[in-house]
Amino acid sequence: MNAFSLRSIACALGTALLCALSGAAQGGESYVGRPVYSEPGSGLQLPPSCHMEPTWRARIGTSDLEVWVIECGGIARSWFLRRSLIEMVAGNQARLRFQVLDERQWPGETAGDTLSVQCIGKNGPEAGYVVLGAKWRAVGNELRLTGAHSVIRADPSSQKFVAASLAQVECTRHPDREAMLRRLQQAPR
Repeated sequence: MNAFSLRSIACALGTALLCALSGAAQGGESYVGRPVYSEPGSGLQLPPSCHMEPTWRARIGTSDLEVWVIECGGIARSWFLRRSLIEMVAGNQARLRFQVLDERQWPGETAGDTLSVQCIGKNGPEAGYVVLGAKWRAVGNELRLTGAHSVIRADPSSQKFVAASLAQVECTRHPDREAMLRRLQQAPR
């Protein structure tokens, strides 16, 4: 074999490997360390194939930390993020940057339903809890958590998700509010 043939084979193998890796990365790709920007005119600039609704976000107290439930490439995920101000555009509008600090992927879960951030601590109003495998029961206009497989919480000191227990949380979803926010998000601007 001559040098040209070997280079052609190596190039073809490299291209095939790149295609295989990019196809595999789409479903299980990690976004840790990546920024997500928010622009006043266009909202969150999520990565392609990612979707999030307003009720899938929870701020952690008065800190610059947030927890999101997001769906990317058909896989539900939980993100622990740090929010930072880039620029004030007007009195009530700013450009923001969110840095993904920790991420967990949850194949088989449904973002916003079986994977939810609609929980607070029982011992205080702290947020940052994520329930997995959530089961809900209708009580009037609300949905109350009746059970879950597991619970994690965002730990501000380690900037990671840590294990928590179901006994630590109270979770309530408001379907009417969720539907209203979904309509507002989808309304033409």
